Amino acid sequence: MTVKELAELKGCTERYIQKKIQEGVILAEQIEIMQQGPGRGGIQYRIPLSSLDSKLQSRIKRRLTAAKKAAEKNSGLINKQPDINYEELTETERQEISKWKKIINEWQQFRALKKSKVEADEAFIEMAQISYPDIKINRRILYRKDKAMRENGDTALIDCRGKHKAHAKKLTDEIWNIFEYYYLDQSRKTVKLCMTLTELNLKQLGREDLLPLPSVTTFQRAVSSIPIPYIKYFRFSEKQFIGECAPYIKRMYDDLESNDIWVADNHTFDVMINKNNAPVRVYLTAFMDVRSRKMTGWCVTDAPSSDATIYALKKGCEKYGVPKMLYTDNGREFLFHDLGGNGFRKRRKTGEPLKLPSILDDLGIEFRTALPRNARAKGIERAFCTVKETFSKLYEGYTGGTILEKPDRLKTAVKDMKSLAAIDEFKKQVDTYITGYYNKHTHNGEGMNGRSPDEVFAENLIEQRVLPKDKADLMFMRYAKSNTGMLKVGKNGISLKFYGQELQYWNEELWRLWFGKDVYVRYSPDDLSTIRVYDAQKRFICTAHIRNAVNYKADKESIKELTREKRSAVKAIKAYKKNKAIEAKEALELIINEAARNSEAPEILNPNIVSPIFNNETSELPKASGGDNTVIDLAVMTERLRRAKEE
Repeated sequence: MTVKELAELKGCTERYIQKKIQEGVILAEQIEIMQQGPGRGGIQYRIPLSSLDSKLQSRIKRRLTAAKKAAEKNSGLINKQPDINYEELTETERQEISKWKKIINEWQQFRALKKSKVEADEAFIEMAQISYPDIKINRRILYRKDKAMRENGDTALIDCRGKHKAHAKKLTDEIWNIFEYYYLDQSRKTVKLCMTLTELNLKQLGREDLLPLPSVTTFQRAVSSIPIPYIKYFRFSEKQFIGECAPYIKRMYDDLESNDIWVADNHTFDVMINKNNAPVRVYLTAFMDVRSRKMTGWCVTDAPSSDATIYALKKGCEKYGVPKMLYTDNGREFLFHDLGGNGFRKRRKTGEPLKLPSILDDLGIEFRTALPRNARAKGIERAFCTVKETFSKLYEGYTGGTILEKPDRLKTAVKDMKSLAAIDEFKKQVDTYITGYYNKHTHNGEGMNGRSPDEVFAENLIEQRVLPKDKADLMFMRYAKSNTGMLKVGKNGISLKFYGQELQYWNEELWRLWFGKDVYVRYSPDDLSTIRVYDAQKRFICTAHIRNAVNYKADKESIKELTREKRSAVKAIKAYKKNKAIEAKEALELIINEAARNSEAPEILNPNIVSPIFNNETSELPKASGGDNTVIDLAVMTERLRRAKEE
């Protein structure tokens, strides 16, 4: 221990300690210090603790122990202070930390300038109350904040009163989990009903200790904290969740060309139309070019159907060229057998898809479908919104997309019927609107840059696959459907069913040469008077014409015509051999002549054993001259000979 340390411990001057050392009252070791550089050295004293009295030694030991513990504690705090993630704090909490750190720093600097810490604290508090009027500051708070910051880091400066979770809460996790089970349901139960169900459930579980439940306000506050995606998915629908909350893929359009991809979908017009003096709603089946958002082909019908899809596609291909790919949803009107190939919805009993040639295969168009309940993927849904806003709303028969959008004038319009547009006139107006307004209106979508669909389509049309006019009807003819994919030629030719009515198609040559065989059949929905027939390799066979059945009251001319067809068929069959000029003798003559030739040849027998037949029971041969009679067993001979042959 040095003289200075002992003087501070005893509360006296260093000179007094040195005097006591020189007088021999305090034992000390004298050490000479050699000073290098300017000045001179001197003498220092080292005082052993053992030379001091016991009370002074105890005081020194206590002080050293306390200093050591404080040093270890401070060292541990420095290492144990948690890293602060300010992103997890609110803006108010970050401001609170910053303000208290500034106050504590100013307080420590102010105390360093004063000899009396008590006087320094009092003076600083007076100044701090003026500088920070919104914060309560006293000596106790300053010491507590300083200690908390040193021990637990900056986050300890936050006022957590009322924010901690140590106290018991009325709305426990068990209660909330049961309530949330009933609340997150598509029946969209009210908060009060869910509380009632929760209470009943707790009683059945024997958890009356959790009752009574918190107030309605408590549950309403908790419900407001449920994330919106969970509300959309469980209380509404997966489709609404995907459309409003789920992330979606942003499509790039700059790398596409016109006619690279067409998307298709159906839209229900929000308009009442007059059809045969009855109010109906009609549908729009439309194809849209992805790159330009141009509607290329469309059809207005009473209901979406496969025929409407083919008509709209044919109309678009004839006018703007054949696309390289079609992109549709999973509706039946797009996944029928002769467009998409029918391997998507229906499967045969054997588990194999119905394999038929498709129109898209003939046209060289790739076919893809979007994920179910994924309207964003097609893009044409947004085009239908434009049709609704700029076209459907202009009609007196506008119905609105929801019950809230339904105008009051609709009742009067439906009763009057005269104010509703006639269906034929409406179809013409749809054609005019799409061609002259929608396709020519400016568009601000991705890659459009304020240009119209017509402009973008023309600018990006690099390759146009043209469909020959003379083959357009043939390319879009549909394939007749059956369980095996092919139709069998029967007694009356080929039978086809349309809307429950069976039609017969006849061709004499087809009947004669292909009776009982399977063939492919193609027909045009616009003209059912004829069909085209192909073999298994899709080679054209012939054209068959419709053959109407007759009823019991048919006239003579109809019966006469059908009888003439029957006689003609029989005559053609009878003339089959004659037409081949086959001349041959009668079959009986051939058989008799062959039998006569075979009878002229002698019949030769060559048995290995010849057995004579006798009338008596024994078979004795006469003895040779001068010998005895010998008995021969023919059965034994025959058996031995048979065994010899087998060996």
